[in-house]
Amino acid sequence: MMGNIGSGEVLVVLVLGLLILGPERLPDFARKIGSFLKQAKRMSRSFQEELRSAIEDPEVENKARAQGALLTENSQKNQIPEDQSE
Repeated sequence: MMGNIGSGEVLVVLVLGLLILGPERLPDFARKIGSFLKQAKRMSRSFQEELRSAIEDPEVENKARAQGALLTENSQKNQIPEDQSE
């Protein structure tokens, strides 16, 4: 994801951060951003693992398909035809 960012772009971002936040707040902000990115990456990895296990487990897939069909059926029942809404 970040493989396309060069050293010039990183330098521009750091200079802008320094100008906007100042030297006192920049390190704390950088730590918060790092923590957020780590948590987002962990959540993404967890979601991908859960998705893979659901795809590989036919029982889980069948339950998910049944639940999706039920949700679709319920949403179709709750829609009011345009002819009757007036």
